[in-house]
Amino acid sequence: MLHSIRSFCSRFPVTAAFIAIAVGLFIAVQVYRINHNSAGQSDFDDALWKLGAVQPLVFVHDHPLIEEKDYPTGGPFDLWAGEWWRILISGFHHGDLLHLVMNCLAIGFLGHLIEPVMRNWIYALFLIVATFVSLLPEYYWEHYAVGLSGAAFAMFGMLILLRKTDEHIAEVFTDREIHWGLGWLLLCFVLTYLGILNIANAAHVTGFLYGLLAGVVVVNHSRWKSLFRFAFVALHLALIPATWLVCHPYWNGKYYWYLARHTEDLGQRITYLQKGVDLSPGEPKIGAELALSLYRTESVPFGSWETILKSLKRNRSYEKGVELARLIWKQFHSEDQKAQARAMVDEIFGDESEAWSDRLQLAQVEMVQTDLAPERGGKGPAEELLFLKEQGPQTGTLKPQDLTAPPVDPGSPQSAVEGVTL
Repeated sequence: MLHSIRSFCSRFPVTAAFIAIAVGLFIAVQVYRINHNSAGQSDFDDALWKLGAVQPLVFVHDHPLIEEKDYPTGGPFDLWAGEWWRILISGFHHGDLLHLVMNCLAIGFLGHLIEPVMRNWIYALFLIVATFVSLLPEYYWEHYAVGLSGAAFAMFGMLILLRKTDEHIAEVFTDREIHWGLGWLLLCFVLTYLGILNIANAAHVTGFLYGLLAGVVVVNHSRWKSLFRFAFVALHLALIPATWLVCHPYWNGKYYWYLARHTEDLGQRITYLQKGVDLSPGEPKIGAELALSLYRTESVPFGSWETILKSLKRNRSYEKGVELARLIWKQFHSEDQKAQARAMVDEIFGDESEAWSDRLQLAQVEMVQTDLAPERGGKGPAEELLFLKEQGPQTGTLKPQDLTAPPVDPGSPQSAVEGVTL
């Protein structure tokens, strides 16, 4: 067994190195979990993050942007901070032992055919770029993939072309292997559609297409081959803007929440948060922070009141938003101001306005002025409220089934229970 491994490593050093990196990272993740005396999902996510992978669930870590554990606004903050290299490292991580073994076997089988017919440095560069390229579309769609399967499909695509010019490859990599590979590619779509496995199909397809394109360039021996190779190499320059867009996702509302957290200018912060609410209305923290920021600019907080009400209409179970709305309501001093505020409740909630008035405690006489009012400037009690432990929905005169949110959809990109894509 050891002799076979040594022989494989000496004959196919690049392929062996890729497999060794994946195995080494997998072992490192398990060691981390053992050292922390836990086999739970949170420690697994934590290990992936600390060992270089892109992680959406950074609220399970001691991340400086995450102060609240129960109702966080998560995202790939490290990517947004410019750590693009995490995309490549994510490719060498794997979700479990079976995932690792399957990818290593595929890389080993396909690699022992490709490596002898390519220069080592070109082959290594091909594998690195294929791993990186295949994962990029996953992050555009807010999937957080791990594994070398995208690179394996790139090798598979290249071999389809190489077998046309190499007799040894054609003898080993037959039509049967091609049918098996294409069948697995389609089966992965079916398994994902049925909810059996969460598979990175975009990485598979992208890797496969990249491998086909690379194969066309490699086997081309026409008089235009130099032009084809130059164009192929030049095409890689597109990776620069593509990576920049992944690290600056202007279409993602949580990204603007992240930008708002990094600016001291209140006006700019409000602009970012408003954009974030428009793009991701299902993120309750963004709406609550926008309401709080608007409050600091108003003498009478009608704008912040309207903002928090609209946010609560979209995020009915966000009890901290309810508490913040109650604090803002306390700042309406005159009966005329209260009447305008109640009119907003009627306009926004319609037939549910009476139930929401009860939930927000608008009828209580003592809700006039309080020392708990959010401060205009600095971090006041209301902002601290956003990071307190989540409380259960209020009961009493309300009908919780009318005012609470539907069950969380784990497949939603705005869900806090997103998982790792294999």
